[in-house]
Amino acid sequence: MYDVPAVEFCGGSSSVRRHAVGLEQEMAAFTRELPTLLANPVVRGTFALVHGDCVEAVTFPTFEDALAARYAKFELEQFMVKGVTDHEEPKYFSRKIRCPS
Repeated sequence: MYDVPAVEFCGGSSSVRRHAVGLEQEMAAFTRELPTLLANPVVRGTFALVHGDCVEAVTFPTFEDALAARYAKFELEQFMVKGVTDHEEPKYFSRKIRCPS
């Protein structure tokens, strides 16, 4: 379906999930493997899936493609989708919450 290499980077034991709140483990794994991912010109600019301590470098051209593939594989398990880039642009998300007056 995608013309990119399927490589998985795992540090330590991916079968044992540490007690982390939020996505600390996933963020640490992505940060650790980012230099390796950026060194590959085919992967640069795509999106990587991160599950536990593994960065699955089955990369996708869009965030939406990566998200759909991840939900299909792991359903509601915790995961993260990150762009493989030198500099990540901050994004603003509004929940359109109204403050009581």
